[in-house]
Amino acid sequence: MRQIRKFAAVLLVALLAGVLAVPALAAFDNNTLDGIIMITTGAPDKDGTMNYWRGTGFFVGEAGKDPQYIITNCHVVEEFILAGKALGGGELYVRFDQDDEAEAYLVDYDAEKDVAILRLAEATDKRVSLQMRVPQEDSLGSEAYAVGYPAAADLTVTAVNSFSQKDATVTTGSISRFLTESGTGRKLIQTDASLGGGNSGGPLIDGSGAVIGINTAGSKLDSNLFYAVSVSEVLPLLDKNSIPYTLAPETKSGGSTMLYVGIGAAVVAVIAILAVVLGKKKKAPAAPKGQEEKGAPVLRSMAPQHGGMVVQLHGQPVQIGRDGAVCRLVYQDGTPGVSGRHCQVSFEQGQFVLTDLNSTYGTFLSNGQRVAPNSPVKLPPKSSFYLGEADNTVYVDLE
Repeated sequence: MRQIRKFAAVLLVALLAGVLAVPALAAFDNNTLDGIIMITTGAPDKDGTMNYWRGTGFFVGEAGKDPQYIITNCHVVEEFILAGKALGGGELYVRFDQDDEAEAYLVDYDAEKDVAILRLAEATDKRVSLQMRVPQEDSLGSEAYAVGYPAAADLTVTAVNSFSQKDATVTTGSISRFLTESGTGRKLIQTDASLGGGNSGGPLIDGSGAVIGINTAGSKLDSNLFYAVSVSEVLPLLDKNSIPYTLAPETKSGGSTMLYVGIGAAVVAVIAILAVVLGKKKKAPAAPKGQEEKGAPVLRSMAPQHGGMVVQLHGQPVQIGRDGAVCRLVYQDGTPGVSGRHCQVSFEQGQFVLTDLNSTYGTFLSNGQRVAPNSPVKLPPKSSFYLGEADNTVYVDLE
């Protein structure tokens, strides 16, 4: 038995050496974080109360020079545009760090393509410009990285946050499709790199560190589908305004499939040897039924207006809507998609029960399915739903 173990150990080392000898897969370039920025906008509602939103942008310019111009989505600055800076209604800032921000100015935008260009009063040495590359069809299936400041990340976990580039979130996926949007002709990139509110306007990065897209939206029908506007849609706007930018050299895609196959085969062989020769470790006994780890049932609003507010369920259903007289989770008057008494949530036998209270705009599950009015729907912990629009998302869990 000792000889068999020795042989298995030697074979294991050989297989791992073979895997490590294979050229490494492209990894995310951390220097990309030095080119992104958090964008905050503010606009007054009909009562004059200021409401604030956040998004992401990235700097462009000549390589090696301090950048001044920022690319983002048009919808990130939409409320600022509607408020009218000239009338003193809106606010537009970028945040370099916790106590370091600068006013930004709108240069130009294309609402149909959902792209916008901002500028600072002066070039900054606190960030660098990022190179861009127009994606090609042969990059289908290759790695992609979405970078930005999703609000849910800070609402789910309370962290020490400076809002600098080090606090940005990076999600990994692959390019699954290139498409042209009907009606607008907009070029889009479909990926499974997860996006959330606040990611909008951030860069979609390819395996060589170049920006290929501007992260825009997720599908309301499939939680694994996300979209970025191709950088090809913003280049004409840059050229129109004589704004300098740098394109990355073209690279050939492909060749990674066999690499994955080789690594996969080696890993399978290692696992097989360990399982047969060294024996499997016994699984830890499962906790007796009824003794699983539990917590208190809570609702957590992901809407920016609530700032991560948590509402606990104490045996009675919690109503949600704009009517402060009966609702415990209250939305501001005029919130798009939210009725006075919109829906309610209770907790029964280890599951949350969601009921739409015949709302005007509907209550939707995270996959986009509309909940039938007055028909309770059971949700497990760590689920989410939204009222009318995805911005009004509510997360349920045991905490």
